[in-house]
Amino acid sequence: MSPRLRHRGLPLLLFLLLVAGCTPGGSPQAPAAPRQDSGSSQAMLGDLRTVDPCTMTDPAALREFGSAENAGTVSLDYCLLHVKLTNGSLVQLAVGELGRGPDQPGDPVVPRGPLRIVQNAPLPGHCSRQILFADDLALRVSADLLVGDPASGLCGIAEAGANTAAAALEQHRVGHREFPANSLARVDPCQVLDSAEVQQIPGLEEARGRPNPSGHQCSWGEQSADAPRVQLSNTAGDPPKVLHGAATEETIAGRRTVVSVVGGDPQLPLCSAETGNLPFGPDGQVEVAQLVVAVPGMTGIDACEYARGLAGKAWPNLPPPTP
Repeated sequence: MSPRLRHRGLPLLLFLLLVAGCTPGGSPQAPAAPRQDSGSSQAMLGDLRTVDPCTMTDPAALREFGSAENAGTVSLDYCLLHVKLTNGSLVQLAVGELGRGPDQPGDPVVPRGPLRIVQNAPLPGHCSRQILFADDLALRVSADLLVGDPASGLCGIAEAGANTAAAALEQHRVGHREFPANSLARVDPCQVLDSAEVQQIPGLEEARGRPNPSGHQCSWGEQSADAPRVQLSNTAGDPPKVLHGAATEETIAGRRTVVSVVGGDPQLPLCSAETGNLPFGPDGQVEVAQLVVAVPGMTGIDACEYARGLAGKAWPNLPPPTP
């Protein structure tokens, strides 16, 4: 499984993305412009497309729990840390992913200046906090147990991560990345893949693309495990690799592409197609366009056929994979 899929804090099968609404290939449904007061997401973060989420983290702030270090880039939208606890457990902390504010009442909300912090109820092996802006967007901080004791204080780690991120926001210390003109980060995935192409998949005949607030992801279909759905993400990390027997390296629309049944089980109706772009950072990582297709009731082989077809339509609309 690609690290970009494996390191997600919530189960990939649920495609639990916090997304806003838009419709390429149809009538526009763009979100309303955010209020430009001191507590709006744009006022506190600036250009959402270029935010460097790692500037909202501090491994030293997690010292009371154990040793923490950056776990490498797996997404443009969040920063991933690994925390090795004193009891030997390993926890990953993801900071920075933006989405719509929570719509489930009941979780405690703590005011913090122009911000509010939602203390989400913990789940087994998972605990999260959401920092709410005045325009009702939320910045997610989530702690997930990778190895070890389930009673490892995940909510304390999530709380510490949220406090560090809130302080960076309040003190206007959020940094931004500089992307070249032909970077994937500057490309709207909802414009790369026309909704008319996605609508060829059974169950998605009326689907329209919905971007996340940063503009790095576009999703089609209902976000539930039993519904067909498609997601196109512009991200970054290690170059796409063939990691198991249910993956192949192919050339699609002139681009090297790894097509892979997610998890390697052909009975799992989930497939990804990934192609690299420009270098990203100093450690051999690259920008990656990642297309994921889920077709419940079919097989992974079926999902990969749809992924190949959609990649063939999307890849020609990407910038060329050279500096």
